[in-house]
Formats: sequence, structure tokens, C-alpha cells
Amino acid sequence: MSRVLLVDDSPHAQRMGERILAEEGYEVVTVSNAEAALIRLQDVDPDVIVADTVMPGRTGYDISQYIKMSPQHRHVGVILTAGVLEQVDEAQAQRVEADSLLRKPFEASALLAAVRPLAERAQEARSQIREGGPGDPHAAGQVEKAAAVVPFVAVVDAEQVHAAVTVALDASMARMVEEITRHVLVALESQATARPAGAASDAPADEDLIGAEAAPAEAEADTEATEQSPWPEPVRRVTTLRRRPGSILGLDDFPADEENPEAQE
Repeated sequence: MSRVLLVDDSPHAQRMGERILAEEGYEVVTVSNAEAALIRLQDVDPDVIVADTVMPGRTGYDISQYIKMSPQHRHVGVILTAGVLEQVDEAQAQRVEADSLLRKPFEASALLAAVRPLAERAQEARSQIREGGPGDPHAAGQVEKAAAVVPFVAVVDAEQVHAAVTVALDASMARMVEEITRHVLVALESQATARPAGAASDAPADEDLIGAEAAPAEAEADTEATEQSPWPEPVRRVTTLRRRPGSILGLDDFPADEENPEAQE
């Protein structure tokens, strides 16, 4: 049974194309963008790819270029599609070696007429590779060796890498969560075993004990130093003065016996 990979961002186009092809016995796989098509290319292994030329991101032109550059997939036929009001760059379609151009909405007769010869050609190419080709029993081995040895540089960009990484992370996310959880639990158990519970809160810190013992000692030392100080407290002496109008400075000293009777006592 021939397989067809249908690439279109329109759900209506996907349903129409899948119904027409499935009724004729084709196995159909539908995807919504070029990135998903390139990721599914290996496991689907289609005979024909029907790809839209107007899609967000990469388009059917990019898919056709990818397919025709790959020695492993050169037997795959590529049909580019576009809406009635959408322009098709026929020069670019030739550059990427597209096999056919088709307008949407799909007409059953036109779609089958474009797919059938490409699917038969792909099946014949597969048979020749498996059987070694007519008159060349070593052709199959040579083709497989060339596909394995010749380096293939695909049209790769950030969007394609992002899609592949997203698929890989989705597949491994559950395992990553379990592994991280296990490591966290092991670390918590190790800390609980190394440090008994309540040890830090029950015993006072050494610094607190030293500070509590040192405070009374410092207070006693200050008291003793005050009591045994060799320096007497300063005494302030005041001389009684009287203002006299006839004095040059306005001040005059008087003997203790005349003006300061208290001094005599």
C-alpha cells in the first residue's frame, strides 16, 4: 500500500485530501506544518508528499528542497498545492524540483491523477533498490552505501530545531521529574541524618554565654575603678565681687572682714 504525507495548515483541506486518497486505498498521514512533516518523515516513509505552498513558517517549497537534496528520499514524489486565490511561484517550484502543482479545493480526479503516477514510480524505485536493479545485482548495496556515506546537509533553521527539541522534551519530561524528585529526597534525608532535630534550638550559642558572663565582670571593674581613682574631684571656688561705679573695671574686691562676714567664720 502506498503512503501519502499530506501537509496543510487547513483542517478542511486535510479532511478532503484524506477522504479522497483513503477511498482509493492510499494510507494517508496528515500534519499541520512543515516542521512536523520533516520530523515525521522517517517513521512515515511516504511515497508521495502533498504540501501547501502557503503556511506559517516553512512551506511546501522548503519540503520539496529537503526531499530532493536527500539521497535517501529522492524517490519520493512532491506535489505542491495552493488555493485558488493564492499565487504560485512556478520558478521557485522548478528550482526545488517539485513534481507537480495542484489547486485547492481538491477535486478527486485531479488529486488522484497527480498522486497515482508518483506513487507507482516510488514503488518501482523501492523494488529496484531491494532487488539490486535490472542487470546490476550490487546496485542495492551501492545505493545504501552512498546514502550512508555521502553527507547530507538539510535545510535546517531555528524553527526546525525548536520543534525537534520540543518533541524530545515532551517524551522525556516524566522521567526528568522523577529523577529530580529522587535527588531532592536523598539530599533532604542526608541533612536530617547529619544534624539531629532540635540540637541548634536547645543549646545556647557559645557567643551568648561569653557575652552573658562578661557583662557583670565589666560592670564590677568599672565600679572598682571609680572607687580607687587617685584623682580627687575638682572643686569650684567662687570669689564674691561687688560692682562699684567708681572702679575702672566696674568690679572691686573687698576684704573679708568688711564685705564678707561669712568668710570670717
